[in-house]
Amino acid sequence: MRNLRGILIILTVALSTASFANVVGLSTHPFTLKNKVLSTELTGNFSSGSGMGIQARYYQKINQDLNFDAGFGIASGERDQRIFVGADYMLYPDYKNQPRISLKGTFERMSEFNVNYNALGLTPTVSKGFTFWGKEAFPFVALPIKLALDSDRDRYETISSLAFGITGRLPFEGYKHLVGSIEGNVDIDSSYTGLFVGVSYALK
Repeated sequence: MRNLRGILIILTVALSTASFANVVGLSTHPFTLKNKVLSTELTGNFSSGSGMGIQARYYQKINQDLNFDAGFGIASGERDQRIFVGADYMLYPDYKNQPRISLKGTFERMSEFNVNYNALGLTPTVSKGFTFWGKEAFPFVALPIKLALDSDRDRYETISSLAFGITGRLPFEGYKHLVGSIEGNVDIDSSYTGLFVGVSYALK
């Protein structure tokens, strides 16, 4: 019953709104090896081609150092759809005063301003677990860099941004089995400024 309730909550959030893929997502959250995670994220773009959207993500930890995610998103505005896959490899663990440091490789197929792109990316990420008011949470900062190919016009474009956010279990009675996430994206070069809010449910 508890599993069904968690899935219903995620589906309700997903169906309640009209994506732009956030890059880090759940990659830095310390899920166990047994967990397979489903996530729904509301997205908002506040720069050119602005619009609201939603995306769904599947996450799985492969081993202690490597995790994988994949998903798709749709949105209003000029950045209207994409699919994405990614793999995050931990270089250094979150241990004592040392933050977790990782590299995430990504591939995206996206439609923006009526142009289809294939994009390969690499994202160095730093994260650290902290306790806030007795609750553990995991803030992070990252620098996504992508190379996007417009195959119709045979043109490459470099895309970069600054990403930052936090993940943690929801601090509400009855919902502590869910993980919440907030991620912001700030345009550096040919990207966009956006905000992502997600709820995730770990399948047993």
